[in-house]
Amino acid sequence: MALADLTRAAVLDAISEFDQFGREAFLTKYGFGKSRGYFLQHDGKRYDSKAIAGAAHGKLGGKFQSLAAADFSGGDKTVAKRLRELDFRVLEPSDVQPVGIPFEIGSLYHRQRDIHQVFGGQERGGIATPSGCSFVFLFTGESGEQFGYSDGWQPDGIFAYTGEGQSGDMEFVRGNRAIQDHLSDGRDLLLFEATKAKGSYRYMGCFAYAGWETRDAPDREGRVRKAIVFELVPMAEVESTPEASEEEVNLKEKSLAELRALALAAATAPQAPSKESQRTYYARSMKVKAYVLRRANGVCEACKKAAPFLRKDGSPYLEPHHIRRVADGGPDHPASVGAICPTCHRHIHHGADGDGVNQQLETYVAELERKLRC
Repeated sequence: MALADLTRAAVLDAISEFDQFGREAFLTKYGFGKSRGYFLQHDGKRYDSKAIAGAAHGKLGGKFQSLAAADFSGGDKTVAKRLRELDFRVLEPSDVQPVGIPFEIGSLYHRQRDIHQVFGGQERGGIATPSGCSFVFLFTGESGEQFGYSDGWQPDGIFAYTGEGQSGDMEFVRGNRAIQDHLSDGRDLLLFEATKAKGSYRYMGCFAYAGWETRDAPDREGRVRKAIVFELVPMAEVESTPEASEEEVNLKEKSLAELRALALAAATAPQAPSKESQRTYYARSMKVKAYVLRRANGVCEACKKAAPFLRKDGSPYLEPHHIRRVADGGPDHPASVGAICPTCHRHIHHGADGDGVNQQLETYVAELERKLRC
């Protein structure tokens, strides 16, 4: 029982070495990757809990040696439990708001070890909705074809993803509802594709729900039923701000009140099938963007400073930022989107105190929206 041998003194020694070496060098020395959800918090600092436990084992003296990631018999929850028994505070994934998506497109991840042990959620089925997490995990692969699931890229760049439900017509409940409402719930859709190796999935990227349609497909008993096929748009982690389009120019002619009404309508998820989901999605996104930029009136809603420069069309350069979600882009409720300068945008996503800046922005935007409702 390697973890049972740990002492508080040994953990404190590991923390001291972490501080001395720095995170990157410490993790490299002991062969650990960065934690995705469980952090030991000590004296106001956060430490990768599993790496700390592995290093601490080697500081017990005598025959004890440090542990590598593969040496642990239990997952991150088991490590967290032992550290708490030693009177340390360990943050759950729901306590730590990610400042970025902790997966790299094209990389392989073990579903149970790298996803569910860290974030929780249903370990079977195609849709996982861990409680208190800003992600909805989607899993695709050939195994679903026996139930009428046939996912894949469409010619227009949309990824068609079949919802859950093995018997009878599919409905917008449970995981299907989580996909449809992910924007309003403040969650991002992360898509993984199964590989031939058992439990191994390739991360395909962050997506947004753009629309849906129904198709006839066999259920578990072989009976034809209506299957929901979601139309997902791939998203960049940080949305770029291109030059103004013709539609944006037309939006600029509208008043703030008119833009707000359009943005509120655009924030509502599609309730009917659409054959032009991608075009409709970007049109909805554009309306929300136009509104928040007008609301900011050229002043960053985070640092309250004027936009750093003008775009070629003469408008102040600010970037839309989704306050409650990790990835930026797509339609969202105006109270959940801020217009901020590039420096504040990177600060929130990558700064050590980015969470605090984001929380201040959320409070400020909420108050703005409250006044505009009156």
